[in-house]
Amino acid sequence: MTTVAVSFYDVVLWLHISAVVVGFGSTFAYAMLLTVAPRDTPRAVPGMLAAIRANDRSVVTIGAVIVLLSGLYLAADSEQFEEFFVAWGIVAVLLLIGLTHAFFIPNERRAEELAKRDVEGAGPGDVEWSAEFTAANAKLGKVGALTGLIIILTVYVMTAKPFL
Repeated sequence: MTTVAVSFYDVVLWLHISAVVVGFGSTFAYAMLLTVAPRDTPRAVPGMLAAIRANDRSVVTIGAVIVLLSGLYLAADSEQFEEFFVAWGIVAVLLLIGLTHAFFIPNERRAEELAKRDVEGAGPGDVEWSAEFTAANAKLGKVGALTGLIIILTVYVMTAKPFL
């Protein structure tokens, strides 16, 4: 019978990859949600923004911290700290954590407040989005696209390991 040895490194690598998928995967749906919900189900927008913000505070943040800590372990264990892909990964995850807490969470809160105001102001009629909400929503979308690009480029750099 053949036995398969699983090292601690392998477990940490699995944890690292799983944290990327779980922590950042849901963020790729935000663009669709921020586009479709205001058009098709405007009264659900405040709740949707609250849910997005809660996801960012918990799932995204915890996932990013696990990515960072497990990545540091992997780099230390394999003695690859001097490699480009390691530096890229560290900078990328720190940038993503910073964007989540300094940009996304406060701007999601503001967009939610504006959406609530616009929905409540509409009464039982159709919701007309204010210029303020439209601008806040567009800003979230633009920076969200940038963060998606950072995530996708980081996955490429981690897997292809250019300059190695």
